[in-house]
Amino acid sequence: MVKKQVKGIVDVFRGGAAFLAEKPITYNFPPEFTVAEKAKGRHTLDMETCRHCGLCANVCPNHAIEMVKREEGTDDSKKTVRYPQIDFSKCCFCSLCVEICPTKSLKMTNASVMVAMDTKQFLLPPEELAKPPELQMPEPLKIKGAKSWARSRSLWVMNYFTGCCFIEAVPWVGSGFDMERFGMIVARNPRMADVLLVGGYVTEKTVKRIIRIYEQMPLPKFVIALGNCPMGGGTYWDSYNTIKRIDDYIPVDIWIAGCPPRPEAIGFAVVAAINHIQNGYAGKEEKVKLTKKLQLPPVLPEDNLDPKERILPFGPQHPGTGNFSLKLTTNGELVTKAEPQVGYLHRGFEKLMEYRTWYQNIMLVQRICVLDGGAYELAYSMAVEQLAGIEIPERAKYLRTIQAEFSRIQSHLLNLGLVGGATGFHTMQNITWGDREKILKLLDEMTGARIYHIYNPPGGVFRDIPDNFKDHTMKVITNFRKRLKEYDKVFIENPTFQARTLKLGVLPREVAIAHDITGPNIRASGVDFDVRRAIPYAAYEALDFEVPTFKEGDAYHRIVARRLEIEESFRIIEQALEKLPSGPIRAKFGSYKHKIPEGEAISFIESARGELVYHLVSNGGNSPYRAKVRGPMFDAIVVLLPKLLVGTYIADVPVIYWSLDNCPADHDR
Repeated sequence: MVKKQVKGIVDVFRGGAAFLAEKPITYNFPPEFTVAEKAKGRHTLDMETCRHCGLCANVCPNHAIEMVKREEGTDDSKKTVRYPQIDFSKCCFCSLCVEICPTKSLKMTNASVMVAMDTKQFLLPPEELAKPPELQMPEPLKIKGAKSWARSRSLWVMNYFTGCCFIEAVPWVGSGFDMERFGMIVARNPRMADVLLVGGYVTEKTVKRIIRIYEQMPLPKFVIALGNCPMGGGTYWDSYNTIKRIDDYIPVDIWIAGCPPRPEAIGFAVVAAINHIQNGYAGKEEKVKLTKKLQLPPVLPEDNLDPKERILPFGPQHPGTGNFSLKLTTNGELVTKAEPQVGYLHRGFEKLMEYRTWYQNIMLVQRICVLDGGAYELAYSMAVEQLAGIEIPERAKYLRTIQAEFSRIQSHLLNLGLVGGATGFHTMQNITWGDREKILKLLDEMTGARIYHIYNPPGGVFRDIPDNFKDHTMKVITNFRKRLKEYDKVFIENPTFQARTLKLGVLPREVAIAHDITGPNIRASGVDFDVRRAIPYAAYEALDFEVPTFKEGDAYHRIVARRLEIEESFRIIEQALEKLPSGPIRAKFGSYKHKIPEGEAISFIESARGELVYHLVSNGGNSPYRAKVRGPMFDAIVVLLPKLLVGTYIADVPVIYWSLDNCPADHDR
């Protein structure tokens, strides 16, 4: 056993040496950027060709566009016209306004950085939209004393991943963007933190946790809010569970617009914070009057506990859970009971879908699970196409397949990094999250977005692939295959990692079936089922691929199943690019008010986490009468996970949890 462990340590150092010989994967900041040429960023307006029709404002699902009056002409022939004004504190960059513009006077640039200390700066009138966006680094401010300078160069960050935007903070933890170059590290305790990073959507339940964390932080303290949700509710502005303005409850020093903001924007916010802090800025703690104040209930001891038992909260702000919580009852180091505490990300998706048109829902449904949003968009459009009787072009089927597999790969890479962190292999976390940037860059080139692609409208896809996309993709795949072998040496085949995961959290085949588990989790327990093969959709019927299946059912083989699926996804993409037919990419669907005949439809797809089902009902109107989404995570996490944890050690809880690859947003919806 000792020899195996020594060999494992040696292999880690050998693997590290191999990585050192390669080109660095960390981006220079500034001025190197990863934004694709045709990425969806800040809008521009051609006021000369604008027809003042207001279609852009009508289609906007977030009410970010308002038609404002302007007077034009001479004194003798003045007329009042209307132009779009965009509030980027509400805009989700979905591009629906650009797609519907009849004269294409409204366009999107790839300018993706919008950072401010006041949200009013995000409101751009037509005259500002008519100017091309300029990207300027925050100007360095004067250093006021050694203390301010030292504080600005050693900021400890408390991340609270309240919603989707955390996904773009992840690259800063990985080697792609590397936050430590700024002297910043992740704080595990609020009492050690200088900066609170609020990562997106805030619910009635979450805001209480945010306040408690903020109150525990020592002065001076600073708050950076990611995305549009904390400054107005964002995409969920009409949800009953949404906190519209986080600065009603805690002061916010820097806002970052976006849905989600790109990593470059987070970098600009960090630089701005450093500049202000070195100039003596000490936060807004004493300078703002909060409009709302919550009286937090005291934390009381549990009744009826065995004297040997203790209650241990696991999450929701724990770095190992995402925005999910478990109430663990422990006896010494053993877990005797586990109770899931859900609802921190509940937004009421199925009801929100009823208040948006069939067309507007393309933007909404991706956000059901930020970790694999492309799958949720694809399944929705497939159900709408059934209802509308639309047959999509062959080329669109292949493009959808390519995008779906890239989305699967980036999701699995994210999970490998999370498992690496949970087992103490932080080098693996940095490497996989750094490599994941290459896949996100390909998605950016293909769809115009890294995370929320808005690529699969009913009828096909919004855009074709660039001319050089195939060559770029094949180069990335070739290099990635070498990396996967290095992952195996450093990680998968490592005796220490195997000792942490083999025979841990065993899920027997019959239990998996009884709990309706799907995806890699059930395939690791011996059930050879994959929707792509059993009920083919898109172009999968014409493509050859294997479905990794094991019988052991433990944490190790669930992780290995995802690692092998990455390789199979690359095979699928290669075949799809080779067989990609010519022709149109979209069938006609109609306008944003398109009405669909009465009826109902069910669609099935294989998402990164398992079977995803949509059930849509139409009453003949331009929006769903009823919508039901069944994702793979509720049964796996809310029902099954507590049973797997009983009898395990506390240290194994994060490992078992991430071996199931949870997406809290999916089961909370």
